[in-house]
Amino acid sequence: MFPNNVELLPQEASTRSTFIGQLVMTKGFIEKFSPNESHIAIEALVKIGQRVASEEGADYFQTGLAHKIGGEESIKFWCIDDGDYVTFLLPEEY
Repeated sequence: MFPNNVELLPQEASTRSTFIGQLVMTKGFIEKFSPNESHIAIEALVKIGQRVASEEGADYFQTGLAHKIGGEESIKFWCIDDGDYVTFLLPEEY
């Protein structure tokens, strides 16, 4: 089980993306984080929104980690803003 414990990794650049498109989650993302996939995506979007609002801005490509309850395991996920859609996916799905 995953709590609402999401960490964004440092971004490599800033493209001044807005992350306001329609939210999409891939099948792999949903299966990996079920039943908390929506909570993880929303928590990540809140943190990405802080980057968007900052002077630095947000890159179109964000990398996050969701930390598992009671363990040290973390699972990496990506969030990509293509202007129309904000897609949450696992790296192996790209």
